[in-house]
Amino acid sequence: MSNACDATLSRRQLMRTAAGGLALTLAAPTIARAQTNATIVIAAGGGAYEQAMKETVIQPFMEATGIEVLYKTQLAESHIKAQVNGGNVEVDAAELTGTPFRPHPEELLEEIDYAFFEKETMSGLLPEAKAKYGVGSYIYSSVMAYSLADWPSGKPRPQTWMEFWDLKRYPGLRTLQEAGAGHPATLAFALIAAGADPNNLYPLDLDRAFKSLDAIKSHIPKFWTAGAEPAQLLSDRQVVIGSAWNGRIQTLKDQGASVDLTWNQGELSATYWVVPRGTRRKEAVMRFLAYASAASTQARLQSRMAYGPTNVNALHLMDQKVATQLPTAPGNIDKQFWRNDQWLNAIGSSGKSNRDTLIDRWTKWVAS
Repeated sequence: MSNACDATLSRRQLMRTAAGGLALTLAAPTIARAQTNATIVIAAGGGAYEQAMKETVIQPFMEATGIEVLYKTQLAESHIKAQVNGGNVEVDAAELTGTPFRPHPEELLEEIDYAFFEKETMSGLLPEAKAKYGVGSYIYSSVMAYSLADWPSGKPRPQTWMEFWDLKRYPGLRTLQEAGAGHPATLAFALIAAGADPNNLYPLDLDRAFKSLDAIKSHIPKFWTAGAEPAQLLSDRQVVIGSAWNGRIQTLKDQGASVDLTWNQGELSATYWVVPRGTRRKEAVMRFLAYASAASTQARLQSRMAYGPTNVNALHLMDQKVATQLPTAPGNIDKQFWRNDQWLNAIGSSGKSNRDTLIDRWTKWVAS
């Protein structure tokens, strides 16, 4: 996801004041100061996320270790592949989504050395965050969001994707994410609407999913591609309901917009730190990843952002009014299902990845 991490919670920034500054003054994880003055380069999101990352993770890490961290805005997997194949790896760690589960990840990535991670960190990391070739940075959710102008307090609101698909009971225009880039959420929601078990969706039955989508296609004026779009469509009342990234909707809520969301049947997705194969600063970058994965570090960062920590112990160190609004909070995570990046990246019988097959099918369907 290229821009999900741009969303912030303006109210959360008040936690830097004396009344709410606990999360930003948490003790750093135990870490020895570097013996050499190493410099590493990381690539992650820009905007408000970059500012929060520098203030809550990078600066404290540099002060604790003496390792300098240079920051670049997020790179695509293709850029990392070019660096690795060219034998000139310039970036030591990058945030990406499905890359740890691509075919033959060892050709592109270093294994994560979890020996650098503290025992407390390892016990707190979600199982989905501890991949062989990537460690989870944060969790975001694709959720159902709706306009309170159309669904005011006291009026029954859709709470399931089957209800989202019920045009008679819940009339109005909708929006869903465009799947042309390989994002599977809309197909997953279509299957749930058709009666599939949210916890047993994979392998995705594309025939059934597109048949389900046929039923509401005429009520979707726009399939969104950028994270800001569904929030804007809802805020402008161009649609009454839609799928959206949780952080975008939370930001609008914090700004007083008449929108809300439900966690029920949301899709959980992880963004991972990956290390390009051939980095010359492997030890230093593993120490950075271990630091970034610690509960106290993630508590500082996610107190500024609207996304869930991959280390669930961080939730206990945060203002609970903030923590309960994050995807990985107890009571939220249990209502959702995980995207299966391993299936998406696996090679199917056609010789293409399942992601590429999904893209081909979507392109033909949306044009029909």
